[in-house]
Amino acid sequence: MRFSSVRLWASVGVLVIAAGMPYCAAALGWAATQDETTITVRADVAVGVLVSWIGVTILAITGGFWMWRSWRARREAVGA
Repeated sequence: MRFSSVRLWASVGVLVIAAGMPYCAAALGWAATQDETTITVRADVAVGVLVSWIGVTILAITGGFWMWRSWRARREAVGA
């Protein structure tokens, strides 16, 4: 399997998002506390949200690369 495979990176992105999603749900619910001046989120929930953001970033970069590669292939096919 090639390290630059689009399918591999898309799978990694989806798995990373899936790993962080329970924490994102917790961040929306019971994991945040608030007083008069601050909002506090538990550290594990913050890390889970960060992990999900990393997964979304991986998917966005992979999707952009896939679109660029397919656009380039179509352009070469039309020009040839």
